[in-house]
Amino acid sequence: MERSVVELLERYPAATLQDIYKTMFQDRFGVAHMLASRKRVKEYIATETGLAEGDTQCYIEACGWRGDYIRVDLRAIRDGIISADELTDAFMASAELGIEITTESIEAWQREWNEIVRVCHPILSRLDGFKRDSSAIVQLIANGNYVMHHSEVYNANYAPHYRIVHRTMIERLPSIARR
Repeated sequence: MERSVVELLERYPAATLQDIYKTMFQDRFGVAHMLASRKRVKEYIATETGLAEGDTQCYIEACGWRGDYIRVDLRAIRDGIISADELTDAFMASAELGIEITTESIEAWQREWNEIVRVCHPILSRLDGFKRDSSAIVQLIANGNYVMHHSEVYNANYAPHYRIVHRTMIERLPSIARR
């Protein structure tokens, strides 16, 4: 757990607790909560790829400490490394592998998140807005919500444009797996 938090903060030093929560949540649940029709997913990927400007630090990276889900930067499509169809197919297949969001899975997630915070507290407590974000996360879960977006500071610093896929789907994207 700690290693994944350290690596995330080395790559994204402006990340907040909110961003770490989002990343770890993505690694736990995958994309099932985002599932739509293939057509809508492909349209969304195409639209967001058009917004992906600048360079990327890496085309693929593990989401969280489990390494079950991988972020695929949409700049890979823009740069001709993979096609929108390939990523859409991998995304749709990944949705079938995600954990179903139920009362039990959210309770398990809350325990896991608490453990992440406990284990990584010396690192996390130094983040700007730690107390504020920690309270917001507790309130979010208490209200029956669980999904968070990236923080404004993260968006401003890194302009993230990615889709997540299950690690087993990377083999369907051989041109990016070699990067």
